Amino acid sequence: MKRTSTFGRGPNDVEARLWAKLREFEGYEFHRKAPFKSFILDFVEHEALLVVELDDGEPGRAPPRNVARDHLLAEAGYTVLRFWRSEAARDLNGVVVSIERVLEDRPSSVLSSLRSGTPPFPMEGGRRK
Repeated sequence: MKRTSTFGRGPNDVEARLWAKLREFEGYEFHRKAPFKSFILDFVEHEALLVVELDDGEPGRAPPRNVARDHLLAEAGYTVLRFWRSEAARDLNGVVVSIERVLEDRPSSVLSSLRSGTPPFPMEGGRRK
């Protein structure tokens, strides 16, 4: 028996297709299923301080756990981009363009200082101010 989904592909296929696109980004090193504190990030680029998450569920309704995760990531200096899995399945190129725009808008001083090993933000007691 052949199994099909609404888009003709399973949910992991969307992640695999996005992962293939992210690996093509020149000058960036994305990681997939990366640990952060007590949870796993779908995709992260540490030098650019960018997290990309694919969410299941209903558009317009962020689960409370996502709000808490996003807060912890923001405290650590990360920008979080969340896309609905269904959106990525329908328009993967649009999702990729959105990610590219955020990377292009990152201040070059942040990326340069991260690549040189100098923290881009003042640190106090091991935490960003």
